[in-house]
Amino acid sequence: MNSKRSKAVTFTLAGHAHLDPVWLWDRQEGCEAVKATFRSALDRIRENPDLVFVHSSAAQYQWMEVHPDLMAEIRSAVASGQWELVGGWWVEPDVNIPSGESLARQGLYGQRYFQRTFGRRARVAFLPDSFGHPPTLPQIFRLQGLEYFVFWRPHPHEVELPSNLFWWQGPDGTRILSARIETYNSNPNQVVDSLNAAIDWRPPDAPEWLVVFGVGNHGGGPTKKAIANLRELMAAPDWPTLQMGRIDGFFDRAAAREHPVYAGPLQYTFRGCYTSHAGVKRWNREAESALAAAEKWSTVAARFGLAYPEEALGRAWQHLLFNQFHDILAGTSIPRAYADVQREIGEATGTARRAAHAAMQAIAHHIDTRSGDHPVEEAMRRVRTGPGNAVADLGDGVPVVVFNPSPWPRREVIDVELNDWHIDELQVQDDQNRPVVHQFAEGEAGPPRKRVAFLADVPPMGYRLYRIVDRPAALPGPDALPLTADERVMENAWWRLELEPRTGALRSLRDKRLGRELLAGAGAQLLVVDDPTNAWGKGAHFRHLAGAFGEPEIQLIEHGPVRATWRITLRWGRSTARQEITLYRESPAIHGRLEVDWHEEYRFLKLAFPFALEEARMTCSVPFGFVERPAAGQEEPIQQWVDVTGFLAGEGKTTEANWAGQGDEGGAAGDRAARRITYGVALLNDGKHGADALGGELRLSILRSPIHGGGDRDARPLRHADRHLDQGLHECRWALLPHEGDWRDAAVVQAAQDFNEPLSFVREYAHPGALPKVQSFVSVDPPHAAAVTALKRAEEGDDWILRLYEPCGRPARVRVRIPLLGADVPVELGPCQIKTLRVGPDGGVREVNLLEELF
Repeated sequence: MNSKRSKAVTFTLAGHAHLDPVWLWDRQEGCEAVKATFRSALDRIRENPDLVFVHSSAAQYQWMEVHPDLMAEIRSAVASGQWELVGGWWVEPDVNIPSGESLARQGLYGQRYFQRTFGRRARVAFLPDSFGHPPTLPQIFRLQGLEYFVFWRPHPHEVELPSNLFWWQGPDGTRILSARIETYNSNPNQVVDSLNAAIDWRPPDAPEWLVVFGVGNHGGGPTKKAIANLRELMAAPDWPTLQMGRIDGFFDRAAAREHPVYAGPLQYTFRGCYTSHAGVKRWNREAESALAAAEKWSTVAARFGLAYPEEALGRAWQHLLFNQFHDILAGTSIPRAYADVQREIGEATGTARRAAHAAMQAIAHHIDTRSGDHPVEEAMRRVRTGPGNAVADLGDGVPVVVFNPSPWPRREVIDVELNDWHIDELQVQDDQNRPVVHQFAEGEAGPPRKRVAFLADVPPMGYRLYRIVDRPAALPGPDALPLTADERVMENAWWRLELEPRTGALRSLRDKRLGRELLAGAGAQLLVVDDPTNAWGKGAHFRHLAGAFGEPEIQLIEHGPVRATWRITLRWGRSTARQEITLYRESPAIHGRLEVDWHEEYRFLKLAFPFALEEARMTCSVPFGFVERPAAGQEEPIQQWVDVTGFLAGEGKTTEANWAGQGDEGGAAGDRAARRITYGVALLNDGKHGADALGGELRLSILRSPIHGGGDRDARPLRHADRHLDQGLHECRWALLPHEGDWRDAAVVQAAQDFNEPLSFVREYAHPGALPKVQSFVSVDPPHAAAVTALKRAEEGDDWILRLYEPCGRPARVRVRIPLLGADVPVELGPCQIKTLRVGPDGGVREVNLLEELF
């Protein structure tokens, strides 16, 4: 263009009111702001026949259903084209922290609401204020019927784009035409400032550019003064052609022209908010996992006569989706707002857990839970009586049906509590009445209740019947794998762990198969980092060390035939931590449980593992995929797992001579030490979303303690009303998955999903039934070629919906089997492809989009 202000250039202006339903106010005030904003927008539309007002967030429209006259006016404005539905999602969420399945449901519930309420859907994805965007979003958007994308963050100083109007390409190859706008708010008195900024923001070769204007954050939208100012500028000779119009119209015209392509994440903004408010992030993860399990078991149980709880689960999802709003889930709202959040996410989780338990009970009711084919005379009976010698069972021992929610087999230790079992004599049996080794575990209630830990082996998305009977315990046989432990060293067939008694950290983590040390320093150490920033956490690095937890008290709290566990109590400042580290006899899992009583201010807590790796690279889980990042120490958003992989770097601080005589590793260790070994370690978590890696050192972000919704430490003096984030008691779990070779071949994605969706069980009384003692309902084979994120009943009809994606960036072919429906089909997946299958009652399989519609 010859001139930036040429009349040959057109600026299309869309009225807008960015409206945070919760931020520096609570939900009630947000609802009031929505009503006032909608009223104001409708008045401006009536006064200005060319004005178009755009608004997202189906949840906010649902709020207004208590005002039918207002909704009727909005329907009329939508029908006339002056009110444009954008976004297509339930809210404008954070998109780094919710799972891929949650983002799928944002569109499912949002677009279906728009269609049902207004007779049309959004075409433009709209996330102007979300704090960064993972690279998998283009495919998610397009599978929800969204053709274009508008965003504001990240800004040019955070990520350099080839143009502010470009094709954003996801790792699967999907592209979506995207515009980075200059702002989402404008002055209530005029629009000249926004337009002046947009003059230079417009791509130089674009004949048309997009501007949104209107008062935002707490609502408002276009004002009379701003519209009057726009009218003046329209008539001025020194401005481009200014017109009011629709966002989808702008994109429709732009799509006919050529634009550059950008492939990669749209990051980073506010890296501290991956960790701020640990509570809301854990509530979110718990609810996601609970809803996934509830849908799976409710879908199966419907085949055995239990009504699918469609309304209850739908309401639970809507509660969760609303509270994934970016200023809620990022931890940047005021304390009062989180009281509502905890209640609503708690209601969603409670609903899901009740539904899952009811479904598992309904399935178990159809299982033959007897030990043989004999009749059962009593559903509850006393096997022994007497002081301290009482045993009650459920008719034939205590039948325990263990359920596996994953479509691949699982062998994991599960803990089952028993009531009225007052003796130590006890035996666990499997579905064929074979003894299973167990050990007693520490229960919450204590004696006389017993908690029994044993290794369960459960088929893909199915169950296996176990039984607890009054017989002598089974003991490990002579060929059992080793498990030894004391207060300094724990060892099984895979690993040798050694504690440093002065610090309470791991001194050594040794891979016994390779004869190599994996640590280059203190492992599982709690580091305290100085963190003077606010809840958003500006900046890339959090590495200014303030200290490390110490003063350890070490206990060996478990050492039995199933597992061994250390409990290490540590202190720093005014805070106390209790970390438990567990090794298993028959599983290579290394599990940790961390409980922190945190009372620090402007500090950042990190769990650090310095691995002996050279040329390490970092891989982070993101919604429906992964992204590789340099191991350069920057804070990165993660989901269920993060991995560092490189080459094993010798033996760290421990030489081969130090380990002589500590295992039969001999010449094989020497041979392997002579060559470079590709090796990595995945760190799994149950509710954390930030991590960093510097070389081989991997650190999981645990807690931050800035002021709720406040400023940096040195920005202003503290007020009496100020409250620091994350004070008090917090819990999380972690697990290490060391692996030789690439993470893709170590089933990291499936292991992380299993870690977040544990095996569950119901105690059933003994009775006959048509179902066998072991059964699989859904399987995907090979089990590590695809990840399954949902099994649910279709929103319409009785079909089943199965969603899976390719997690490793390489083509895959899997076979999906659903015996209950007679389905047995091969499924082709491209690299990083999301695929949703609709399975009919007759076993017929059709591919659908994320809205459950045929392509």
